This record gives sequence, structure tokens and C-alpha cells, in this order.
Amino acid sequence: MRRAARTIGILVATAFVALVAAALGAGGGSPAAAAPAQTAVRADVNDFVIDSFDAEYRLGRDDEGRSTLRTVERIVAVFPDFDQNRGIIRDLVRVYDGHETDLVVESVTDENGDPRPFTTEEYGDFLSVTMAVPAGSFVHGAQSYVIEYTQRDVTRFFEDAGADEFYWDVNGTDWAQPFGRVSARVTLGDGLARAFSGAASCYRGGFGSAEPCALTTEGRTIIAQEHDLGPFENVTLAVGFEPGTFSPRPAPFLERVPLLLWGGFAALAAALAHLAVRLIRGARGARSGRAIIAQYEPPEGVPAAVSAALVRAAPRAMTATLLDLAVRRKIRLLHHEESDQYGAQALDRAGLDPVEQSVYAQLFGTATSPVPAADSTLWFSAAGTRIGDAAAQLRSRAQSELKRLGLVRRPNGWAIGANVLLFVLALALPALHAALTGNFVLFTVLMAVGINLIVWVLIGTSAALGAQRPRTPQGALLHDHLMGLREFIRLAEADRIRMLQGPGGAEVDENLIVRVYERLLPYAVIFGFEREWQAELAKYYRESSPDWVAGSSSSFSRALPLSSFHSYVASRPATRVSSGSGSGSGSSFSSSSGGSSGGGFSGGGGGGGGGRGI
Repeated sequence: MRRAARTIGILVATAFVALVAAALGAGGGSPAAAAPAQTAVRADVNDFVIDSFDAEYRLGRDDEGRSTLRTVERIVAVFPDFDQNRGIIRDLVRVYDGHETDLVVESVTDENGDPRPFTTEEYGDFLSVTMAVPAGSFVHGAQSYVIEYTQRDVTRFFEDAGADEFYWDVNGTDWAQPFGRVSARVTLGDGLARAFSGAASCYRGGFGSAEPCALTTEGRTIIAQEHDLGPFENVTLAVGFEPGTFSPRPAPFLERVPLLLWGGFAALAAALAHLAVRLIRGARGARSGRAIIAQYEPPEGVPAAVSAALVRAAPRAMTATLLDLAVRRKIRLLHHEESDQYGAQALDRAGLDPVEQSVYAQLFGTATSPVPAADSTLWFSAAGTRIGDAAAQLRSRAQSELKRLGLVRRPNGWAIGANVLLFVLALALPALHAALTGNFVLFTVLMAVGINLIVWVLIGTSAALGAQRPRTPQGALLHDHLMGLREFIRLAEADRIRMLQGPGGAEVDENLIVRVYERLLPYAVIFGFEREWQAELAKYYRESSPDWVAGSSSSFSRALPLSSFHSYVASRPATRVSSGSGSGSGSSFSSSSGGSSGGGFSGGGGGGGGGRGI
């Protein structure tokens, strides 16, 4: 009944939006004026439901007294009958209470035990397990995913409860789907049943919810079963044991024997000198040795976003790409003056570079038709993340393209390793000396000052050297070409016209000037000259707007003010995964208070995580 009601609601909403769009279209208003009221209803890979989520836990204790956990999750997802999803992604907690859980995914199968293909990728404190059919294929209807994995050190001692606890989230608070049923069975291993204090609690709801849920016990098994959980709602279990039931995870060697502190002056001087040389020489990369010559044609076969990445103007890559697509008549840029809202309308996706195809697909969908649907219009919402996510992905793809095209080379790993080693020696040697000689006053001072210093120095220097992408000889040639474009943009009007005329001195056609200036508009944005270049173009549009702009004003400068447009695009928020919980995506959360005797909440334990469609 709930599923049928949800389906009927979606159909009614779709029909209402279609009627509103038809009414606005019949009114004959301009696209820029009408489009803010038109909200396209699009399918999303997260538009499916979880029919059931059943977890079986076997909690044990190894020879060292440390807790062990074997988990089997059975997830039944119900996908739509049309081609939308390839599967799901399950985020499993990799780090709990600040330490690794030694997570190992042993198998992923269907309900019949047949293996399902899967891949894993670390994502913050989680391990993302992607279970999907190959690209181009889709899953429909009910699909079962059985995940079996093991972990270690999944319990902790809570001082307020005076007990060791297995405080664990079952499905997690980062699912955007409703759950028909969530159940959990915790079976206690040999010896743990006697250590069980009898205190156990269950919580359900969104992150922070203290709503209790029922628990039953069958021998050594504690069972919870809840129905009808909404998106971002979770079930959390808290099982108490006598203090000292589990041994804590041993502290790392460097915490027990802290030697990475101050070092000898020679090592410190060498580290600073080495860092200075690498920062100066490594960031520059190769040089062509040629003089910069003004250019008026963009580099062939290199997307604007890649050019922005090469000249270290990545924050301007999205604006430049949108303008590049617009002046090539692949999209039309929209501006609603009254609300000062910007958007884009898809026109033609044929002939796009793979980097541009990725942006196009993320903004307008993944349809394969060269000519998009007539309603392929996106307005950049002030709170929406689509344009921000597309910009973040574009910057990442542009960096990858720089390496793929051989324009930059990887940072020098040996240089980073040598620099780290020198700083470690510079801080560790005096501490070792103090420890061996029994100078505990010096040792205490070194500990108090050096531990903070070494962390920040190593993070800062490693990040600075690791972020370097020195140009290759091919990258140096492209960089010179881009600097030539910058020089042409900076030239006076008369000098630009003279250059376009060439050696013959023939008159330059005005249409040619407009075409050249339009094609250089994305690069003017990359170099921060969008205001000046728009003024140059406005001279030739003569109080009219180009056909790749739809605004309520006939003046190009008002129809699409480029400075405001760039600020608007660059300030759109971005997030990798939509989350309705306060725990945050990409990092695990565990409460500092126990929950087995009450006082806990949903999402306060380890485990859980979340998931999403793909």
C-alpha cells in the first residue's frame, strides 16, 4: 500500500508539472522568464526502495581477548522496471573509535549463493563496496545482495555505563531509501554469554533519535526487528558486557615508543634546504625556451577545463567550460534578471570531448540522442548541488587528462620520501638521546613541543610536494600557447585587428572578429579578463545578445554579466553523497556515551554507514 501510494503521488506530481509547463509555454513568455517556474522531473539512481535489510552478527573474542565480528548482510532492493540502476553501493565502517577494524569483505552473492561481481574503494572512514552489473546493463525488480565480511576491535569501554559494549548501527543513517524491514541478530560466541551483563537496548530513527525498539533473546542470540523505516533512518543495538571482557586494541608502536620528535641541526638544515630547492624547481617544470607570441586560436583538441588546470586556474574551469559549450552552440546560457538566476539549456551533444561529455551528462542526463529533448533545461539552484558536483568532477577529470595527455608528470616520490625522512630524523634523534640518557625534562619538553610540530611540518611539506604537477616538454609548449592567448586578449584593439589582418593587410571582416572573440571568451575567463573581454564583444553585438544567450535584456552585458555569472557558478555547493543525517558522509561517528542501559541513540554506534544506488 505504501509503495502504491508513493507511485500514485509521483504520477500526480508529474502530471501537475506538465500542465504548468504547458500553460507557461502557451503564454509565449521568453525562456528566461518562464524557465524558473519549470522544474523537470527526472529519475535518479537513488529512486528505489529497500524491501528488507537483515544482518546477522557473530560477536566473538580471540586469543588476545580482542573482539571479533563476522557479519552477513542480506539486502533486498526493489528497482524500477525501466533502465535506471546497475546495482547498489554499500558503505561499511572501516574505522571505529579512531582505529582500523581490519575490515575484510569475504564474499558478495545473490540469494542463491551465486557470486556477484564487486569492487571496493576506501572512502574516508568507510569502505565502499560497489555491487553492479557491467556498464550498459541494468537491474530491475527485486535484487538480493548478500555481503559477508569480518572485523576486529568492534567493542569499547564506556566509562559512564561502566561496561564494555557492542554499540553498533545496523543499516546506517546514510541511505536515501525507505526500508520495509530492518532486522539484526547478534549471536554471542563462546564465553561471551557469561560475560553478558543483561543490559541491552535498541534505538530506531534518524541520526540522534532516542526512540526505543524492542529486543528479544533466544539463548545466546539477541534479536531486533523493525518495520517501515524512512530514508536516513537506522536501527542501533547496544549490548553490555562486564568490564574487562574485551582487551583494547594495542596502541601503535610510535605511540608506545615516541621517537619522532626533535632531530639534529644538520638534518633540520638539510631538510629545509631540500624543501626550498624542490619547491622552486619542482613547481616550474619544463620550459620551452621560446618567446611568447600572441595567439588568437585556442589549442586544438584540448578542452578549456584542461587548459585551466594547466595554468592553475582550476576554480574557473566550470565557467570556462559552460561558455565554451555555449559559443560552440552546444548549450544556451540562461539568465533571469529579476531573480538573478542562471541556467543552461541543452542544444547539441554531438562531437563533444570525453571531459565535456561527462559534464553534459551530469547536467542534462545521459541520453544518447545527439539532439537533447526540448525540455533539457537546468536552472542552477541556490541550494542544489548538481552544478557544484559537476564542477568538482570536472576539475578532477581535467587533472586526470593532464596526466593522460602527458602534459604534466607525477610528483617526485623520492623527493617527498627524502624530505619526510630528513624531518623525522631532525626531530627523532634528540628525543632518542633524551630517552637513552634519562633526561626526562628534555624528553617532556620535546614531547610537548615536537609532537605538534612534526605533525604539521610533515603534513604541510608532503602536501606541498605532492601537489606539484611539473609540466613536461609537451605541457610547456601548450602553456606557451595559452600565454599567447592571454597576450592577445591583453592587446589593445588596434593591435589585435592588425594581427588578424596578417601580412597582406586585408580588411578584417566583422563577423570574423566576432567569431574569434567568442572562441576566446572562455580563455578570457580563465585568465580573469571576463569583464574586459565582454566589453570588447559588446561593441560588435550592438545592443543585441548572441544566440547562445537567453536573457530578458537585449544588451549582452546585462543579458549575461560574465563576472556575476562566474561568481554564481563558482559559489554553488557540492557534496559527494546526499545525506540526511548529522553524522556526515565520509566519516564514521561513535558516541562517547554507552547505550546498553538506555541513553543512547540511533547512529551513535559503529557499523552502519549507508549506501546508495548506482
